Formats: sequence, structure tokens, C-alpha cells
Amino acid sequence: MSPSNTNTDPELPLVGESACGARIRITSNTPYIHYRGEIVYFCGWDCKQIYDEDPMNSCMAARLLSGK
Repeated sequence: MSPSNTNTDPELPLVGESACGARIRITSNTPYIHYRGEIVYFCGWDCKQIYDEDPMNSCMAARLLSGK
């Protein structure tokens, strides 16, 4: 799948918050995980890869530690 600059899926929000709290444009290519019944987006594939390799050393660490 190639990156997209447009959001053609009406189910996706146009702008959302990433795991680190950054405001990002959500597209069908935005990396995400399901966490505690919610979708958590990452600002890029590099951040998602860090999470996959070591969640406690990623931008999700604070959320994981807080249990929220």
C-alpha cells in the first residue's frame, strides 16, 4: 500500500491524536494498534516499529505504564 494524502474512507477521522499526543492527519496508511478497545495511531511507521520491538521504550510507554 502506498502512502496517501487524501482520506477517502468515511470511517476514518480526518485529524486525530497519535500515541505521543501529536495531532496528525489520519489516512488509510496511518499505522495503528488496538489498545484497550480503542485505536491508537502512530505518527509514522518508525514509531510503530519501535513500539513493535520494545513497547516500553516507545511513545506508548507512558500510556502503558499508567494503565490508561
